[in-house]
Order: sequence, then structure tokens, then C-alpha cells
Amino acid sequence: MKKMANIWLALLMGVSLVGCQTRPTADSAIPEPASFAEAEQTAKGKTVSFYGFGGSEKANQWVDEVIAPKMKEKYDIKLKRVPMDINDILTKLLNEKEAQAETGDIDVIWINGENFYTAKQANLLYGPVTERVPNVEKLMAVDSHEFNYDFGVEIEGYEVPYGTAQLVFVGDQANFSKGFPKSAQALLAYAKENPGKLTYTAPPEFTGSAFVRNIICEVIGFEALNQAPAEKEALHQVIMPGLDYLNELKPFLWQKGATYPATTAELDQLFAANQVHLTYSYSQMHVAEKRQDQEFKESVESFVFDQGTITNQNYLAIAANSAAKDAAIVLINEMISEEAQLAKASAKYGFSIPPFEADKLSAESVLTLASLYDNQGVLSLEELQAKQLPEVAAEKISLIEELWKEYVLHE
Repeated sequence: MKKMANIWLALLMGVSLVGCQTRPTADSAIPEPASFAEAEQTAKGKTVSFYGFGGSEKANQWVDEVIAPKMKEKYDIKLKRVPMDINDILTKLLNEKEAQAETGDIDVIWINGENFYTAKQANLLYGPVTERVPNVEKLMAVDSHEFNYDFGVEIEGYEVPYGTAQLVFVGDQANFSKGFPKSAQALLAYAKENPGKLTYTAPPEFTGSAFVRNIICEVIGFEALNQAPAEKEALHQVIMPGLDYLNELKPFLWQKGATYPATTAELDQLFAANQVHLTYSYSQMHVAEKRQDQEFKESVESFVFDQGTITNQNYLAIAANSAAKDAAIVLINEMISEEAQLAKASAKYGFSIPPFEADKLSAESVLTLASLYDNQGVLSLEELQAKQLPEVAAEKISLIEELWKEYVLHE
């Protein structure tokens, strides 16, 4: 999800945007259900909107074919899916807030990371809501770091886990006779032995930014990065060894580092054409999906660094000025249900990994999920979870990207 520089400019210039919190009161015309049971009753016959990234056809198909019919059948609620980039969503909410609009068109939002930080700071979200969504307690690891913190930002019940994301690297075994490079130093050595065969997407592209952060974590250690101040020059001093590494790697990259792919789709195309030997994804099941669609060879597999890769979750939240908070609560509960998430985890809908606590799932669901990994070229959940690194605090990410541009891209 993209960075919100224009949002922060609005926040800094518009004092009214960050004034007292605009939560609905008891006199508000916006319904505010006290429980899920009440939400079910008052939401009947309503339309609820779901705003989020619309670039994944399989994810869209899941919403349209699984969630929308269930909402109508079970609750008599019509679901309206609106594909919109998160920066446009937050800009719309900020504009409505500045105009003091009591209600808006946006109900449920697909969100995480810096965007959640921005939205929470600007009081654009309704909550806390987690205690009114029964599938949260039923299925989630409510004591986990990921449930309570999003990119280091305390969630406080303002969003509900929707899916798990972990950076995974992807390579063709045919190109790695000595094994995949499972450390930053091994990656650098491979680049020097195979000049022009590696690259990465340029930050602020979301996954490219994660790659840069992961390299920095490898070089200086996560704790050093985690404890570094969120101030540009001080942060630069801490992460300089990581930037030095990226500069050492640069001349051995595709196009000698003069240019970088703009998107992961471009990187995947270069990889599929064997112009580069590695690609990556925030989807742990990326290889399975690409092999299923016959875009990657059967010899293509995913791997992670021995020291781990950056992991986070994406979430669902409700707009503070939603006109259908009751229907929004029902929608979130349905979208994170065991049945719906298991469908989303299937090949048809993109192999998305549910954000569940394994101990809370039925034995049948555990077996169903485990079967997804057989002969798919992907790591098991156990292997992935053993190699997870927490995300960097949201306020540091834009600074790291600025430093990358100044000291690597333009070096």
C-alpha cells in the first residue's frame, strides 16, 4: 500500500483535521450497534460498501462470488465492492472530515501499515470494534503482536486481521545449483558471480521497500533498526551499513542498477523470461498461484533468509463516518469467518493464508490448509512462521525510502 505524503501534508496544514476526536455520540444519526446480534437486526435490507485495492482479480472474484452472496442470503445485506487505491480512500475521508460531512460512502476499508497510522492519527476510523465481531475471539490469536500492533502502531481494536503477508523470495532451482542464497551476503556473492541477473523493485513500491528494510535488518540486525530514532539523520547513521551493502550490490544488478522495475508484476515478467533469476512477493503462496496459472515453471520454488523475512498482516477497518456501521460489522465478521477464509485460501481465489490461530481451528480446517502446500513449491506454515521478522515502525518507513533514494538510487 502506497505512502501517504499528500495525506500528511493535509494533516500538517489542516489543524481542523487533527483536533478533537470525531466519534459518534449517542445523539448521532449514524447507527452504533452495541453488539453483533443488534447489528444483525438493524443492518437488514441495507447496502454496505467495501473499499480496497482492486488489482487482484482472484481476490475480487472471492468477494463477488463468496462474500456477496453470503451477505445477501444470511443477512439480507447488499455488498458493494469499490476498487480504490488506499491513498485515494484516505484522501476522500480527509476531505469529508474537513467538510464536516456526517456520513460518507465508505464503510469497510482494506488497510494496514502506514495507512493505518495515518488514519488513526487523523481519527478517520470507527472503533474499537473487535469486541463486536465474534469471529475475532473465536478464531484469532488475540494476544499476539500482530493482533495488537500494525507496523508498530497500537491497534486498540480499530482494525481486524484479514490476511497474513510475509516476504518470500522466488527462484528457479535450475539457476541455483549451489542452493538458494539465504542471506544478504550469499545474495551479494551470487550477484557478483552472475552480473545482471538480480534486481528489485524501486521503493516506495511496497514490496521493494520491504526488500530494502529486510536487507537493512540482515546487515545491522532488527533490534538496531527497531530502536533507531524516527529522525532522518539519526536513522541514517544507524542504517548506513545497510545502504552501503545496497550500493555494493548496485553495479551487479540488472541494467547495472541504472534503473529498477516499477512493480512486482514487471519483476515477475523479467523472472519468467529468465532475464533475472529472482523475484519476490509479500504473498507466501505466490509460487503456488503462478505455477497453477502456468506462468512459472514447476522447478520454481520460494525461500526465505535464514535470519528471517519481514512479516505483517493486513486488516479491515470501518470508516468513522460510515452510514452503515451495523452492516460493516456484519461484513467484517463474514469476511474473516472460517468458511470464507478457507475458500480464499483455495487455488481458485489466490491461495491467501488466513490470519487464524491454528489451535482455534477445527481439525478438518487444519488438514485443508496443510494440503494447500503439498507439491506447490512453497514453504510450510511451520517453516514460514519460524522465520518471521516484525515490521519496522510505520513512521520510519518513509524515512528509509528517502534515504534509499538519496544514498543508493542517486548515488
